[in-house]
Amino acid sequence: MATGFFLQVKSCRPCNDRKAALEDDISIITMLPDTRGEYLRDDERLRRTVARKSKGAFSPATRRLAAQSYNKIDASIPIGGGVSMTYSGVAMPTLEDQRVARLAYYHVQGFTHFRSFDIERAHGSWLEPGEFLTIGHLTNEDWGNPRIIAFVAATRSWEPVCTAILADGYFRHEMRRKPDSELASWAVEWNGRYRVFGLYGPAEERDEFVAALPKEQVDFAWGDNTKGFAWRVETPIADEDDQLFDLPDDWDDRPFATPHWRRPKP
Repeated sequence: MATGFFLQVKSCRPCNDRKAALEDDISIITMLPDTRGEYLRDDERLRRTVARKSKGAFSPATRRLAAQSYNKIDASIPIGGGVSMTYSGVAMPTLEDQRVARLAYYHVQGFTHFRSFDIERAHGSWLEPGEFLTIGHLTNEDWGNPRIIAFVAATRSWEPVCTAILADGYFRHEMRRKPDSELASWAVEWNGRYRVFGLYGPAEERDEFVAALPKEQVDFAWGDNTKGFAWRVETPIADEDDQLFDLPDDWDDRPFATPHWRRPKP
């Protein structure tokens, strides 16, 4: 989807292969039209990309083509007196939590390497996997969720470390550093459809931050963990209220450093 600058980071073949395998289904699923058949944007490039990827990307959750993995939901809930309530619906294809977290790690690692690259050593910084925490991942219909709203409010004043909006807005990344701390927040957005957010740093500070976030609330529940049904109403957000990837107000007044990742031409 890129029409201008895009980031390429050299890696070993095993890491590159693992990242490519993760992107195979996650990329197409986050591009698919919603359950009403509507694409996120009226963009012919998006439709062509979905048509191309739909032919070969498989969902690990369903073992079927990812583009054919919309979930059909049927539930029958007894409400007493021999009467039951029946629900049928269709949901977007499922993304596995661990796969989403691993791909987010690779993306954040790539930008960390880029911004910290030392041209003399020909190397950048490394994120320790054990200090990388994924807090949540949400579709665009739920970007007003109280949990991510609280995350944005708590990290909004932190110092930006790296902000990237690439591929005509189809990819976004941000990392911020808490003042006088080793704790950092990070977030990525894929194809305008999916956001993943979390923290990087010492476990004690991460745990304290997460404990202060609001818990997920269930709006309706029936049954138990062995046979039950529950849902939570998603909360969208208006564009003017969406601040996750906003730059600081004084951004235009800040000095820009010279590029550090390549040698100047003679």
